[in-house]
Amino acid sequence: MPELNQDFKLDILKEVGNIGAGNATTSLSQLLNYQRVDMYVPEVDLCPLDEIPDLLGGAEKPVQGVFIKAPGDVSFYTVFLMGEESAHSLVTNLTGREQSLDGEMGRSVLLEVGNIVTAAYLNALSYMTDLTFLPEPPQLAVDMAGAILGTVLAEANVAEDYILVLKTAFSTDSGDIDGNFLIIPDIDALDTVVKLLIDGVAK
Repeated sequence: MPELNQDFKLDILKEVGNIGAGNATTSLSQLLNYQRVDMYVPEVDLCPLDEIPDLLGGAEKPVQGVFIKAPGDVSFYTVFLMGEESAHSLVTNLTGREQSLDGEMGRSVLLEVGNIVTAAYLNALSYMTDLTFLPEPPQLAVDMAGAILGTVLAEANVAEDYILVLKTAFSTDSGDIDGNFLIIPDIDALDTVVKLLIDGVAK
């Protein structure tokens, strides 16, 4: 197969992101007692590692991060990051009352949402490529964006010099919620996935 240009790769990965978002809205709607939830992926990009903190609003911005290791036929780390205001809105929407982000309920909600978003994306990838992913239990980190990203990158032992970033947006009856879904690949993982997606479309 000829070398694929980056714009073409991003178009394909964004489409998978939108399919994953569709799956996630169904699960989130159930958590909200079938309140209407819209989730979409307005932007997708491959960003150099050193640009990620600025993309998240600065290395010192306080964020809530849910990260999941997803080994399998190809391996990823996924990180779902939200600023404190969006995280608080999400927890309030899902529980129907004010909740502290430091409390057990607030933490449980954020972990569950991170789990849902990650599972929705990986399930879409698995369905379209026949790859198998075995995500591990989610972990929650509350810190500055740069510190969380640094911790995950150190554990992931990243072989690539870029991260796939899908900006996510939720819209509920109670307001809008913004976040960033980061996919940190092992070596050649994204190219492998894109080529399998193309092969699947061509069949």
